[in-house]
Amino acid sequence: MVTAAAYHYFHPVTPERAPLSKNEHDTMASEQRRAAGAPFPSSPPKVEVAPGSEPVAEPGVNDVLSGRGGAVNGHAGNKRYRSLVNAMKAEYLSPRTRKMQKMHISAQIVRAVRRSDPPGRFLKADPRTGAWYEIGDKAAFRKTGQALRENSYEFRKCWRTLLAEGDGNGTKGATV
Repeated sequence: MVTAAAYHYFHPVTPERAPLSKNEHDTMASEQRRAAGAPFPSSPPKVEVAPGSEPVAEPGVNDVLSGRGGAVNGHAGNKRYRSLVNAMKAEYLSPRTRKMQKMHISAQIVRAVRRSDPPGRFLKADPRTGAWYEIGDKAAFRKTGQALRENSYEFRKCWRTLLAEGDGNGTKGATV
């Protein structure tokens, strides 16, 4: 949730622009997106894959493994997943990106993994048996959202610097 202080940092109150209520802001933001031709997601992304009960004998090349350590980090599917996440991180962390859009960005990454050739899955190992199990879309969306927020300080610091410097037209404090 965005605090009032954070909101007003990115949307300074000026005499020409009185503070907006949350509903006014959401309406204005959706109108701006529609005017720009951008789709406005009004509902959460659909969950298409449920957590699986069938064990996976061997993770595939496009599978994303949940867990910690070098074996998980070095897996080809996890490397590709991290590159997808890094490609979308700036948009996700933009002050203009709203919560529902962030959910859809996470879903896009999950669906890109699932539509790979061969199809990728999101797997987690059972510590007792060592078998891998599908975690499902809901957990994959959460995992992806967390990955998108990793090291967000650097991105937000960059946004603050851009906002403080202005938009390049001599306007200090312009919104991004």
